[in-house]
Amino acid sequence: MPRPKTPLAKAKLTGAYSKHPERYRDIQEPEGLTALGEPPAYLSEPEKMAWATFADELPWLVSSDRALLESACRLRAGIQGGGDVTAAHIRELRMHLTALGGTPTSRHSVQIPEDEDENDPWAQFESQYG
Repeated sequence: MPRPKTPLAKAKLTGAYSKHPERYRDIQEPEGLTALGEPPAYLSEPEKMAWATFADELPWLVSSDRALLESACRLRAGIQGGGDVTAAHIRELRMHLTALGGTPTSRHSVQIPEDEDENDPWAQFESQYG
């Protein structure tokens, strides 16, 4: 069974897109994906902290990843909370991380590009009047 295709956003962050653009030529990703946003209000404080940690660790996540991320936050908070943690809990969290592109083997290659000044209104103002 072949490996699933790397999401276009992740490919751009890791540099895979610039190395092999022909591999991503025919990928039709949804347009208008919105940012991940804040955690749902009904999550507990440890789960919200897990959300913030995931948002920092996996900057390519978008709003369509929220349901899976919510589940991963519950798992991470439960494991970090020191309750009864089984191998099944850890395995499930690993599966969530793999689905989100956050396993150590995929995270080590992610390089977040610096913000471009052309999209930064303050940088435009500063270059014009600074």
